[in-house]
Amino acid sequence: MSMPSRAAPADRSVIAHRVEELFLASGALRQGHFRLKSGRHAERYLEKFQVLQYPDAVSELCGYLAELVQGPEGRRADVVVGPTTGGVILAFEVARQLGVRALFAEEVRDPDGTTRREFRRGFQLTEGERVLLVDDILTTGGSLLAMVPPIEAAGAELVLAAVLVDRSGGLQTITSPVTGHAYPATALWTLDLPTYEPAAATCPGCAAGLPLEVPGSGGTHRPLPAAPIVEATGTGLSGAGMPPAAAPDTAPGNLPTSLGPAT
Repeated sequence: MSMPSRAAPADRSVIAHRVEELFLASGALRQGHFRLKSGRHAERYLEKFQVLQYPDAVSELCGYLAELVQGPEGRRADVVVGPTTGGVILAFEVARQLGVRALFAEEVRDPDGTTRREFRRGFQLTEGERVLLVDDILTTGGSLLAMVPPIEAAGAELVLAAVLVDRSGGLQTITSPVTGHAYPATALWTLDLPTYEPAAATCPGCAAGLPLEVPGSGGTHRPLPAAPIVEATGTGLSGAGMPPAAAPDTAPGNLPTSLGPAT
């Protein structure tokens, strides 16, 4: 299948709106009463693999990531890297659209019990290579930060870290835990998802007596939307996972977004 042409770069607020549409249409942004890995509760939850299961949606999302290192103001990249697991899918598709290599780093455990990321399976970065680091959802930033040391150890240059969704509230840089160097970072969509201590006095879901779901790799199931999902206007993409695109001159409205340029 030939690569569909990518739409012209859009305003960042329109891209944020479009990312939200794709997450909603695929069922990746869920409403309910959830227990997070931290033990805290939330009313909304992002299940990234609900949107990542749709190749056309992934292609569109990765097109927006690829545009960050293209054009007159882009930071040219020689290679795209990501952490397991969602970052593998994104790194491959972004690299395909840029015409460069894609690598992923896996979590390994040292004898003392500490964990780190490592390029394995023969993957190697070379000194001076310009790296675009991509990932799906940023919550604490741990996955991105763990990717920095193996990039630095290879002598490669991290030109930008970019994620689909920032839940941390204001991603602009990531700082190496080894060298202390700050690298530019950005997100396509910034989303505020409040969390609560698990008690009726502090959590709206607990207070309402809603059933508690435990999402994740061994967690809950949610059926896909019943409504047909159509292609994004102007992208040439079609198939499941492609809700209608927002018009370029349409204000996104009261969206939970707050995007700013990377510094």
